[in-house]
Parts: sequence; C-alpha cells; structure tokens
Amino acid sequence: MINTNLSNWINRYQILLFFLLTLMISWAIWIPAAIIKLSGETTMLAPEGLVGGLARWSPGLIAILLSFLISGKTGIGRLFQPIRIRRVGLFWYIFALFFQMVVFYGGKIIDTFLGNLYEVAPPLNSVYGPQAVLMAPIVILFAFPGAFAEELGWRSYVLPRLQNKLSAFLSSVVVSVFWGAWHIPLLIYFGDLEANDFAGYFLAVLNFVPVAILYTWIYNNTKGSLLLVTLFHLGQQLSNNLLGVLPTYTDEILIWIAAIVVIIVEGVENLSRRVPKHQEAG
Repeated sequence: MINTNLSNWINRYQILLFFLLTLMISWAIWIPAAIIKLSGETTMLAPEGLVGGLARWSPGLIAILLSFLISGKTGIGRLFQPIRIRRVGLFWYIFALFFQMVVFYGGKIIDTFLGNLYEVAPPLNSVYGPQAVLMAPIVILFAFPGAFAEELGWRSYVLPRLQNKLSAFLSSVVVSVFWGAWHIPLLIYFGDLEANDFAGYFLAVLNFVPVAILYTWIYNNTKGSLLLVTLFHLGQQLSNNLLGVLPTYTDEILIWIAAIVVIIVEGVENLSRRVPKHQEAG
C-alpha cells in the first residue's frame, strides 16, 4: 500500500504531475524520433511504431497511474466510469462524429467562393483509391484505442479536476496549452512544422484553444461522457483520413467561430446553460 503522506502529496499536486509526466514521457520518445528523422534515419521511436505509438497513450496511462496512487482500484474505477454515459441525445452523437466533416466541406465551399481553387488528396485515397471509404471501419477500429487513451487523460481525468478550481473556459485554455504542446514533436516529425519555426509552435498551440473549448462543451453537456469526447476525437481523425486537410486557414477560422459562438451562447463559467460544469467529486 502506498504511503499515506506520499498519496496526499500526489493528490495535492495531481494536476501539475499529470501535465508534467505526460509531456516528459511522450517528449522523451518523440523528440529523439523527430531529430533522427530530420537527419534522414529511421528509428523504433517513430510514432508509427510500437514504442512511439504507445507514447500516444501516455495521457491515459498517466491518468490511470495517478488515480491508482491516490485512490487505488476505486480511483481507476471512477476514471473509467464515464465511458458508460451513453444516453445524451442524438444531437451530440451527430455533432461528435460529423462536425469536422462539415467544417471541411464548409471551408472548401467558402474557399471556392473566394476563388481559392485546389484539390485535396485524402491520405486513404492515396493508398486505397476509390475503395478508401470502405476503410472507414478499419480507421475507427485502429484509431479508437489511441483516441480513448487520450481522452481518458485530457478529459476524463484532468478537465474535471481543473473545473473544480477554474471556469470551464479557463480549464479548456489550460488543457489546450499542454495538449497542444504535447503534439509539437509529432507536428515536426510529420512535417507540419519546421524544427526552428517557433512562431509556428505558438500558432499550433493557439489553434488547440477553440478545439479544447468544443471538447469541454460536449463533455459538460453530456454529463461528463467519456464516450462522446472519444467519438469527437474519432470524428476528427476519420475526416482527416477520408477527406484530408484544407491547405488554407478557412477550416481553422470556422472552428474558432464555432468556439466563440459556444462561449457567447453558453457562457464561460460552465460552457453549458442546461447542466453545471462537470467536476471531479470529492
């Protein structure tokens, strides 16, 4: 059994420990992987591989570890319990799964109207051609564990604990900073950012803010459903794989607009007019 004093200390600093441990473990794998790739070499630390792939699970794994150290098996049970929250209304399922696709097509229509003509090459199309849409179930099957592990940490663990102390809006901003920073080595590895593009780092993290607000909006309006935020994550990945990503900033602007509308309509305290923000009990 863990020492009571140590358990109390971990409980006191659990939010900070979650962020630091999640970043340290992932960066310890992904930063060397990015450096090695930039030098033209390959490594087992690559995000596509086993070791680098497991680093994507670090938010969930750290959440499990801290929950156990603080409350034992009971804490782990509470952490996983929100996956059972399913009766939340059809709207939330539709929004979670199709929001990113609507943003993609909406952005493309706006770009076309403004005279920005381009073709988007969906990643799955480049591999499977016209049969790419048939691969959607495979994408979901392989993406679900990683999406679930991320949301187990970012939303099921740290978000409600932050909301014990801060408004839903500020909690979203805090999560977005660490969540965005967590992705930086991945963005460098996959060529979305240059290694010395420090302004790009800032903008990349900034663009996680509206997305985090939408996650919190979904989470708080579905009584803290881990299932719905995981589906939202999956919907984004499915859209990016089946449709691709726009070469303009239009989709990002639309997401900012959506987040601002949520703030105006729902308010910053709860990001929900119907139910209070979801906090960690106890």
